[in-house]
Amino acid sequence: MKVSRKIAAGAAGLLAVGLLAGCSSAGSGAGDAGEDVALTLWARGNSVPDDVEQILADQFPDYDITFENIPDIEDKLRAALRSGSGLPDVVMMGGSLPSFFTVADEFVDLSDQAAESDAVEWGLELGQAPDGRQVALPTDIGPWGFFYRADVLESLGYPTEPEEVAAAIDSWDAYRELATAAAGAGSFVCDHAGQVYQARLAQEGYAYFEQEDGEDVNIVDSPISHDAFVETASLAQDGLCANAEPYTPEFNAALTQEDIVGFVGPAWEDGLLKSAGELQSGNWRVTTVPGGPAATGGTFVSALSASEHPEAAAELAAFIGGTEFQKIGYLEKGLFPASTGVAADPEAASPQEYYGGQDTLGALAQTAEEAPLVYQAPDSGTVASQFFVALNDLSFNDDDAEKVYSSLVEKNSAE
Repeated sequence: MKVSRKIAAGAAGLLAVGLLAGCSSAGSGAGDAGEDVALTLWARGNSVPDDVEQILADQFPDYDITFENIPDIEDKLRAALRSGSGLPDVVMMGGSLPSFFTVADEFVDLSDQAAESDAVEWGLELGQAPDGRQVALPTDIGPWGFFYRADVLESLGYPTEPEEVAAAIDSWDAYRELATAAAGAGSFVCDHAGQVYQARLAQEGYAYFEQEDGEDVNIVDSPISHDAFVETASLAQDGLCANAEPYTPEFNAALTQEDIVGFVGPAWEDGLLKSAGELQSGNWRVTTVPGGPAATGGTFVSALSASEHPEAAAELAAFIGGTEFQKIGYLEKGLFPASTGVAADPEAASPQEYYGGQDTLGALAQTAEEAPLVYQAPDSGTVASQFFVALNDLSFNDDDAEKVYSSLVEKNSAE
């Protein structure tokens, strides 16, 4: 898909009307003045507003921007980097960003843009390679919340207002008590044990590795992972979870049929909820996760060093990583903004009819700011997938969770 506009104003004119949110003063595209600037943006279609072409055309009338919807974006980017051809100018990618840190010099250093960004601090840190190069800026993120049906909690004898629910279910033990009560009434406030496990790790800032003197250190054998794994496995094995993973037909059906009346999940599951639970509008609320705030990275935007117009590419990346673009993404698609400025905008932070008039952006924005950094090493995702698969298997059998955990530690611990 192509975005084209005739040259209508210089980059200085764009700055004069204050449209370049999140850009440094040197990122005005002045280095490309007088040139025909053509840029290619790679992104997954679900990570940008549907009208991204028009947004970028209006924002950058001097540039000819091509947007390409790339589902397998990380794989395609790796292939292009290996061949040294076919690279985009700007790319938006997800949680596998750390796997590109070994080739950080292939990306424009966005340190100046990060210095002017109003993104949550931990999101900016996740985009920084070990050598200090700012490889990427966060665009959307995933603060975790406990989504629940207020009417069902009331029927179980619990409070219904978000702050009161957070106080009543302030620990994972208290959450288990609620899950037991819900199961006794024939419903679930746990969709899948893996979701609870991931939230528990995130609120401890844990992802199987830590950094010491610039080197990754394996900490797979950790009380954090052990307790989270064993205790969430027991939730499923004791019949307290629906064993329905998000983004599956089973999950959608369980919501529609009102089997799932609560769940722990990241902000972007709002879209799933509103779709499958459309008829339950007004009954849902969201509050903080038991045990403390948790958040995980979502999508990041980078500019490629190989671009013929690296300054313009950095300018485009900064706009995508800025408040204006993220506000549009939130309002149109529910993409939760890394920019703290969006939550301060009354147009975005407004009462949501679906959530009974609750300002869900404001509630989860506070969680996002308070959540700890979760350091993601290049191998964090590989290790995590093994634990998640094992946890899913335990949801459907009676294997000993302690033995399964020990086996996983032995397989993944440093030699």
